[in-house]
Amino acid sequence: MTENEVLSLIIGQLVAYGYSAVAQSVANATGASSDLMPSSKLSELLQLAKEKMEEEESDGEFSNKSMDHDSAAADETGTNTNYLSGFDAESMQNAQPKTAPEFVQNYFTQHKGSCRIASFSYDGRFAATGSNDASLKLLDVSKMQNRTGDSGDKPVVRTLYDHADAVNDLSFHPNGIVLASCSNDQSIKLFDLSKSGVKRAFRYLQDASPVNSISFHPSGDFLLAGTKDSAVRIYDVRTLQCYTNSSAANVHQGSISQIRYSKTGKIFATSSLDGSVRIWDSVSSQCIKAFENAHSGAAVSSVRISKNEKYVLTAGLDSTMRLWEISSGNVIMEYKGHENRAHILQPTFSYNEGFVFIGDEASTSVFCWDTQTGALVKKITGHNDLVRCVAASPNDNGIITCR
Repeated sequence: MTENEVLSLIIGQLVAYGYSAVAQSVANATGASSDLMPSSKLSELLQLAKEKMEEEESDGEFSNKSMDHDSAAADETGTNTNYLSGFDAESMQNAQPKTAPEFVQNYFTQHKGSCRIASFSYDGRFAATGSNDASLKLLDVSKMQNRTGDSGDKPVVRTLYDHADAVNDLSFHPNGIVLASCSNDQSIKLFDLSKSGVKRAFRYLQDASPVNSISFHPSGDFLLAGTKDSAVRIYDVRTLQCYTNSSAANVHQGSISQIRYSKTGKIFATSSLDGSVRIWDSVSSQCIKAFENAHSGAAVSSVRISKNEKYVLTAGLDSTMRLWEISSGNVIMEYKGHENRAHILQPTFSYNEGFVFIGDEASTSVFCWDTQTGALVKKITGHNDLVRCVAASPNDNGIITCR
């Protein structure tokens, strides 16, 4: 990449952070050509560089941060409770159940209505929650983690109001300064988090159906949307042009309950109330694998793609979660013991994919299974209502539970 191209990306990022005057000064001083439009390419390059440095420092397995965390965990308990991220079908054959982390509540906040969804930013600095009361909350994760007593340092950065109905899903843009939300009010709203005091969206996308789920592409250039209609929506973030795959083969026959891009964005997955799960090629938007009757005919409430893009985790209203191998279409693990027959619940992998979590309709607890063995290793208690969503930090064992 040339110097001019790098300068152009820096100038665009300054604009994204709200420093338009500074960006113009840099452009004038360097003579760099720029349309002053923010781009996700700079964050992509930085992320690639960061991953490369971590890979070199950790001999391809653990970053220094992970190693430090592992040592601390071993010192406290006498055993190492942190695990290598990722898994594969072969390693699962001889795996032994791991001890689940201890979970202690650090912080509690509430909406006026039930909390339906939570999400972490890519870097784990922020989290957001969405409620049945149509509001969103932006939370500073470090302040939640360090919260003690009645400290005046409030973790809630701000509360956002711009929807007219329940918030169904959230997705942080990879640049960390834009948060997207979708709602039963048939809209997707984009909030600029860099501008303090702003509580309403700077851009919105209107649909003809309630929007159930959204997901930003890792580049930040596209936004997936799944609605009560069966066709996938793909929005170009810059132009706001909407594309659908309604003419593609193997489209769903019912509402899309959840939609998610993979880590690299090469594929995306959808789950549906029609009982099926589909894997799509992100370039052609063609279905490359379909799992019909994924949960014995029951509605499928969620889908998650593993980091290595080889597996998908699904949850259905048959009180079962299943781990599927995409290439073969086979179920390689089931997670049972919880009750889930009436509500759309959102499960999650832990940050290193060592565990999976979901709420339980019968007990209001969160159930935690060892991913590789399917053993139920922990029930996280203390909630006084159904946990509708569990969201995991991308950096550590921290989780957010929503009720």
